[in-house]
Amino acid sequence: MGALLDRKYERLFALLDVNGDGVIAEDDFVLMAGRVRAAFGEERSLAKGRRYADAMTHYWQALRATADTDGDGVIDRDEFRRAVLHVSADFDTLIGPLYEAGFHFADRDDDGLVGRDEFAAVIAAVGVPERHAAQTFDLLAGPDGTLTLERLMAAAAQYYRGDGSADDAGDQLFGPL
Repeated sequence: MGALLDRKYERLFALLDVNGDGVIAEDDFVLMAGRVRAAFGEERSLAKGRRYADAMTHYWQALRATADTDGDGVIDRDEFRRAVLHVSADFDTLIGPLYEAGFHFADRDDDGLVGRDEFAAVIAAVGVPERHAAQTFDLLAGPDGTLTLERLMAAAAQYYRGDGSADDAGDQLFGPL
């Protein structure tokens, strides 16, 4: 793994360890889904909130199946680093659905576009400082000032897989490195 991927995965681990206990566990995913839903005031029972929470559960299950090599129900930093490349290879089926659900959750009017405020609310709820969330949106948005699902998915795939330049927009999905 290159230095850039290592830095991105370290950032991702820190974001996924929502409660800050040094490991990633199912409760971290429940907490994160709750924070994102709360950012929009949407309950889990509503369709978009439920879809997002279900995608978080799916992501956790895929990550745990690959990373929890000692079977203790949690993923430590070493397990995460060893497994995230494997999970990233199956981005479209294991990781992509979470980003797609997050996009649709943020797309409040279902027009296929997400604005700066909606994107920043989701990313900030995930744990990215608000100033970085807005900057990230500016890097990812199209010339019309909106974000499409296609652009988000390309950026997320770049974040998980790309080991080129930290200046690429996708590499800054969760703030500057």
